Amino acid sequence: MKPQIKWALAAAAVLLVGFISLQQTGALWRSEATSNGGTITAGTLDISAGQDGVKQFTLDGLTLTDANPGDTVQKPLPVINSGNVTMQYKLNSVAVTGTTPLQLRVAVVGSEAACTPTGDVGDEIYSGAMNTAATAARNVPAGTTEVLCLRTTIATNASTSQSANATFTFGAQSVSNS
Repeated sequence: MKPQIKWALAAAAVLLVGFISLQQTGALWRSEATSNGGTITAGTLDISAGQDGVKQFTLDGLTLTDANPGDTVQKPLPVINSGNVTMQYKLNSVAVTGTTPLQLRVAVVGSEAACTPTGDVGDEIYSGAMNTAATAARNVPAGTTEVLCLRTTIATNASTSQSANATFTFGAQSVSNS
């Protein structure tokens, strides 16, 4: 009988504390230009995770309990731009606490339903150790949503009676329309 790993990934617990940094990105500005140079355009940058208006998000279901090495869980994470300017966001880092070695795959999919419970779905933008995860910046036009499919895998070298928690940190900024 295979030894089971008592493991609960609380990446869900504070999944997008990273979107805490995004709380500062909700911005509204006015056009007041006095130079003869470029044009300044007014706009609103407002991004959310999971559902509109949410800046800190717990990803329910990104959890494994009594799992074995090689077991995975895969869940969608909608990134919503409800503002009126294009935004750019990226996964800055993942802080992992605990002793379970974890792997992460991040892919962009067309919808939440496209992030099926298993399989290599979507266009992969990161694959590797969870604690070194980061992605390149991605643009999301105003009024649209991009869906990430996050897959966590317990590494094959994991021992029994280990656990880990993960906090994902994302950053965002507006993008010039010029």
